[in-house]
Amino acid sequence: MRQEREKMRLYHKIFKADPNLSIYLENPEPLKDYAEELLNHLTHAGDMEDLHQAKVDILRDYSDIYNFDVTDAEFPEPTGYFVDAEEKRAFVEKRILLHDIVLYLGSIYKKYHKKIYDTHGMFPEIRLKNIAIDYTEIYQKAVEDYKNAIVNGIPHAVTASFVLPSLIERGLTLALQSRMLYKCICGLPDISHLKEEGLIDAEEEKYIDIFIHNTEGFCFDAREDHVMGKLYTIFVRQGVLEASAENEMILTGVGHRNRSGRKLTRTMGSLLKSDFAKSEFLPEYMELMDNIFVKLNIRNSIMHGLGESFDYLNIGLVSIMFQLLWDIGSCEIFKN
Repeated sequence: MRQEREKMRLYHKIFKADPNLSIYLENPEPLKDYAEELLNHLTHAGDMEDLHQAKVDILRDYSDIYNFDVTDAEFPEPTGYFVDAEEKRAFVEKRILLHDIVLYLGSIYKKYHKKIYDTHGMFPEIRLKNIAIDYTEIYQKAVEDYKNAIVNGIPHAVTASFVLPSLIERGLTLALQSRMLYKCICGLPDISHLKEEGLIDAEEEKYIDIFIHNTEGFCFDAREDHVMGKLYTIFVRQGVLEASAENEMILTGVGHRNRSGRKLTRTMGSLLKSDFAKSEFLPEYMELMDNIFVKLNIRNSIMHGLGESFDYLNIGLVSIMFQLLWDIGSCEIFKN
């Protein structure tokens, strides 16, 4: 049984090129059959713990499939100018990665989401709070676009393709901020002790108290960088957080490098490369996000129309990004 499963996922794949240079997999049937089997693991999960484990197993399998394909698959000779053989090889590896992600993960998640909608008539609801920008409204627009594509078999969800990277970045920011705040506040000495010893001022005490007792429906009387900057200073001063540009960036939006004076701005890439993210995220989710947003730079390709040989508005990529966003919202990307 195990050998049969291995043959379905790890087999010699043959990629071919159309006259318009689009790449396609000539022998996708075993992979499609295996993806269907993994889909059943999602749809027949007994409880939330089983469902979470099924998701992690799928991500782990996708990593195994790519690592096998990148050394075994046949790929047409790339056209165009390359500086050297190394650059050409990197191009091929990225194309294989892109197709494996869409053919495997995209296929599974798209069918899974169709089953969710057919069963419940809706997709998960999430709230991404921000005073100036209503990210929740943007999310709802993306969901409506995706729903229309899924129900009517449309190959693109254009609105969702363009806004999902920003929603994921916002979700990651909130998740990592909240995680860091919780751990640091829990590590602080008793607030009354800090106050008695003169180790915090009235403003710092107020901000800490807000995060402990009033996390819903509160509007701060200062900008994020000021509030979070105050908390960052407290955490470092009390020894519950290491002083670093990365940690400061996660909390305040901008980290300052000590000697050079260069700033580290909060972006998708800087969040994913931070030591705190690496220590908190499950490796399977970290690898997926690194592949999509760093190695493949999907966001840039969508925004600027890069990559003439691949359709970056493909519904499979949208399905993957939605599943990732929902797993961020439910904290499934974290180790514990």
